[in-house]
Amino acid sequence: MPEWKYTNKKVTKEEAQKSLDAVKSACFKCEKHASGCPISKTAGEIKAMTEEKT
Repeated sequence: MPEWKYTNKKVTKEEAQKSLDAVKSACFKCEKHASGCPISKTAGEIKAMTEEKT
């Protein structure tokens, strides 16, 4: 089961996917992607969390 690194909360892959979908829906779809974008960073962290082998 994936674990959210900021709170050490274990979540199901389904919960993580729902969160990822919510974060992606918050994206403003900027013309130029900025590496410091907090939305992109969070989405990447959630995606990585679901891909980690536990």
